Amino acid sequence: MEMIAFVAPATLVLGAALFAAGVLSFLDIHFFKTRLAERAALAAGLALIVLAELIFASSNMSMRFLNGQRSDVLECRLDAETALPEERHKDSPLMQNRVVECMKRFGYEWTPNHERCKEAAVTTNPFCYLPTRGFDRAVTELLMMLE
Repeated sequence: MEMIAFVAPATLVLGAALFAAGVLSFLDIHFFKTRLAERAALAAGLALIVLAELIFASSNMSMRFLNGQRSDVLECRLDAETALPEERHKDSPLMQNRVVECMKRFGYEWTPNHERCKEAAVTTNPFCYLPTRGFDRAVTELLMMLE
C-alpha cells in the first residue's frame, strides 16, 4: 500500500483543524494568543487542505489525470474491439480512428509529442493524448514528465 494512504488523510485532518481554529477566531473563540497566529492558522489550514487534495489527485490511488487517462484509453480500446471484432488483430485504420474518436468524446486530443508516444505512436498509448481542459492538461503533462 502506498504511503499516500496515510499522508493525505493526516494532512487533511491537520488542515481542517487549523482552518476551523482560524474560522472560530472570527466568532470570538480563540485558540491562539494573537490575531496574527489565528490568521496564520486559517491560511495554513486552507493550504494543507488544498495540498492534501493535490497529493491524493496525483497519486496512483486517484482515477484522475494520467491514471484516468489510462483507464479511458482501455475503455475506448474495448469499445473499438467490441464494435469491430474482425479488425481486432490487424493494424486497422478503422480501429485506430474509432479509438481516437472515443478519446475525443472523453475530452482528449491526440498529441504525439511526448517521448513515450514517439517510441510507440499507437492509438492505445495513453502518452499520445492530452486532456483538452487547461488545468487537467497541465497536471497530466507534469505527471507524464515525472513518469
